[in-house]
Amino acid sequence: MPVKSEKTIAQGPPSTMAQNNAKSSMPDSSTLRSLRATLFRFTVAPALALAITLALVFTLQQMHDRRQLLLSHGHASAEQLAELIAMSGGQPIELRMEWLRKSLLALMLEKDMVRSVHIYSTEASEKQPLNPNTGLGLLASVGPRPATPITREHLQKREPFIFEDEESLQILQPLKGDILTCWISIELHRPYFLVGTYQVLLIGLVGLIICTLAAVAWSVILSERFALSLSRMGQVLQAVGRGEFDRRARETGNREVAQMANQINEMAKNLANYQRDYKANLLQSMDDLRQSLDSMEEQNIELDLARKRAQEASRIKSTFLANTSHEIRTPLNGIIGFTNLLLKTEVDELQQDYLQTILRSSENLLTTINDILDFSRIESGNLVLDHIPMDLGQLLEETLQILAPYAYEHHLELVPLIDSQLPATQVGDPLRTKQILTNLLGNAIRSSENGNIPVQLSVVNSKDSELVLRISVTDLGNRIDEAGRSELQQILNTKTPQHSQQISANGLGMSIARSLVERMRGSTGIEEADSGGSHCWVQLSLQPERNRGVPPRFQCPGCRILIADPNHLTRTQVAQLLSHWQAEPVELSDTETLQPVIEQMWRHDALPDAVIIDTAIAKGDFDSFSVQVQSLVDAYQCQVIVLGAPAELRRCYEQLRTRTLTFLGKPVTRENLLRALKRAAPRRNQQRPSSGAIPALPWPATPRILAVDDHAANRRLVGELLRTQDIEVVIAASGEEALQHWQQSTFDLIFMDIQMPGMDGIEATRRIREQEAGRRTPIIALTAHAGAEEKARLLSAGLDDYLSKPVSEAQLTHMIKRWIKIITPQVVEKLSLEQMRLVDIGESLTLANGDMKLARDMLQMLLDGLVCDERELQRLLSTGDLKGMFELTHRMHGGCCYCGVARLREATCVLQEELRTLQEREPAEFDRRKLDAVFREMRALREWASEQNLDALFGLEVA
Repeated sequence: MPVKSEKTIAQGPPSTMAQNNAKSSMPDSSTLRSLRATLFRFTVAPALALAITLALVFTLQQMHDRRQLLLSHGHASAEQLAELIAMSGGQPIELRMEWLRKSLLALMLEKDMVRSVHIYSTEASEKQPLNPNTGLGLLASVGPRPATPITREHLQKREPFIFEDEESLQILQPLKGDILTCWISIELHRPYFLVGTYQVLLIGLVGLIICTLAAVAWSVILSERFALSLSRMGQVLQAVGRGEFDRRARETGNREVAQMANQINEMAKNLANYQRDYKANLLQSMDDLRQSLDSMEEQNIELDLARKRAQEASRIKSTFLANTSHEIRTPLNGIIGFTNLLLKTEVDELQQDYLQTILRSSENLLTTINDILDFSRIESGNLVLDHIPMDLGQLLEETLQILAPYAYEHHLELVPLIDSQLPATQVGDPLRTKQILTNLLGNAIRSSENGNIPVQLSVVNSKDSELVLRISVTDLGNRIDEAGRSELQQILNTKTPQHSQQISANGLGMSIARSLVERMRGSTGIEEADSGGSHCWVQLSLQPERNRGVPPRFQCPGCRILIADPNHLTRTQVAQLLSHWQAEPVELSDTETLQPVIEQMWRHDALPDAVIIDTAIAKGDFDSFSVQVQSLVDAYQCQVIVLGAPAELRRCYEQLRTRTLTFLGKPVTRENLLRALKRAAPRRNQQRPSSGAIPALPWPATPRILAVDDHAANRRLVGELLRTQDIEVVIAASGEEALQHWQQSTFDLIFMDIQMPGMDGIEATRRIREQEAGRRTPIIALTAHAGAEEKARLLSAGLDDYLSKPVSEAQLTHMIKRWIKIITPQVVEKLSLEQMRLVDIGESLTLANGDMKLARDMLQMLLDGLVCDERELQRLLSTGDLKGMFELTHRMHGGCCYCGVARLREATCVLQEELRTLQEREPAEFDRRKLDAVFREMRALREWASEQNLDALFGLEVA
């Protein structure tokens, strides 16, 4: 930086700051008063007020004196006249009156103060009668008549008095005598009094003017002197403000002004010292700043290098995790898929248990992989949840089966208690939900030994758009210390947990579980249990699956099952499930009396349809247990279901496999218990195959799907899964082969693997999109990369949807069903509704898998809701709620898919796709004819139902 600039900066700030401060603190000049005006106000105003006061006092005093003088003169004249009249009392009356008229009264009229003189008599005479108006007689008068006449009522007094009103001022004097009969009235001259008043006022005004002029002159002199002093001080201040700190103000003879000048001089001296210190500090600060900038530049270079290293390390970590996930997920896809296929074949109970263990362990390994990936995603905030159909009850049971061996090591039994009101299917993220369950149950197992761990799944709130579920796990707390318990309290109950604090491995798992729950808009908590342990709970908000119909519920009315189990909790769980299936459970807690109870039932011909015996009654002696079970089977022909842990079942499997009905492993799941119950009472219910496979969907036409994967096992697995859905499958092992198949044939859907040697899935998709003409073929990505960034990259590359390996049969079926529904209207719209049957009873039975009662119930439910659905559609149409119309039409179409109502199904399908695309277009483009077609088919179906007997149509009418 140049030195000249430094000096400029050093000299600039003090003066500039002073000027800026002066400008900012200076008020508006239009609102200020000058010193001269102030002095005028404080000198002229008091002088003027004093002069006015003195003038008023002088004027009032003079007026009072004039009045008193006038009245005194009147009184004196009246008294003198009365004396003269009294002295001439010896003369004849005529002479006296003539003398008074000519002499005395004329003499008094020579005075300026008297206007007129009158002598009145209150008694009448022959010559002077009384005036009827005044009641007085006029004896003599000189001058004009009084302005106000005197009446008899005025002369009631005996002493002289003054009569005054607005027009006249008179002095009345009685003549001396024994009887007052004569009065002298002297009317004074008012102009004499007024002229004197005006003279006094004129004198006062002249004096006021003289005083005012004197005060103004004195104010001008004072203001000039003070203005000159202040102007000199102002010039000094301006000079100081410009930086001339050597200027000083001159002292004057006035003490206050001299004191102000000394203060200004002191301020200039201080400012000079400040400027000198400021320059020195500024130069030092600039040197320090220059050194700091050099140091910061070095640090920025180091930070930039560190940031690049961190980004490179993060990229390497992400690449490593993605590659590791891909390499592990690819074989897991084959293991899980072919294990599911093998479970659909004919295997015995023990082999099925082994296969299910392999399947659950593989899924547990997949959950562990997701834990590794999700931990980094949660930290970076990039975790994206899936929204796919799932069965939360089945997820809970699978998690319990995976963790059961670990629980058995500590003599624990995991008992699931699932609410019977839980819907069969929900929409959520099954993998993340399973991670939450695994962490909750793992924590409970690590905290307990020798007892039961109940896991309760209950429905808190069930609505059309939201399903609130609560999962609670109660541990025993006899294997955890206070530090671990406090750590769990801190993690689950605090509103904002500290992620930076040091936590244990168990606490880390619970922290991940809480983070996942919060991402799912749920909540967590922990409470003290009555048994001394802890009660951990999770509340999740899921969505019910609307695209699926209600699956038929297995019922076994009248079937009696005896449960011999010393464990109250397990016995309660099995009894609740049997009651839900309308079976009659008979609980036996005292297992020592098992054989006598069976014998008594046999004697009364009341043997149960099956007996569930827990291996816990063996108490380690499985030889005696096997003999007891064999005796029950041989002696009483009991159908026995042996319940126990897999390790205990293996110890008695060889002895009892030919005598017992089936083996039921713990933890007891609904599927295993249901399968055992079907074997126990085969004649009480209509048997239907229960292989666990998802039934083939009723396609409008057989779909053709191209499956592309470079891994042979994955190709074979996808092919088998698609063929079980009655789908025509073409397999390709590379991107080049897939492109050739697509060029040679037409496909409804393409499943494309992404990571392949040579032409990968993205390149193959790009070439297909470039060569497409007309209808767009949906391409679904199949990849082992599970990141949200990967999904965004694939969708932007031209793919339509995304499936992460390993792919389950349910996910594959859901994806196909979704996209076939989207592309089907392109063909269905060309069909005529009149060519289809209004109601097809045979199709209804096919869709219900031959169950006549179920087919009747499904059709009846659809018919019962037609009136409300039609009204709701009309209301939504009137309000313009296209989204609500789409949701209602989508639900109606889902219900039609499980009934033989082809015309209404096709009409709702066409309207559904119209509303789906309409949300991206202008509302004016809405085709009302498609909505009218739905209304027409709904009314036709209601008319048909009013004339039919559904029980008779489905063969359920009792003769």
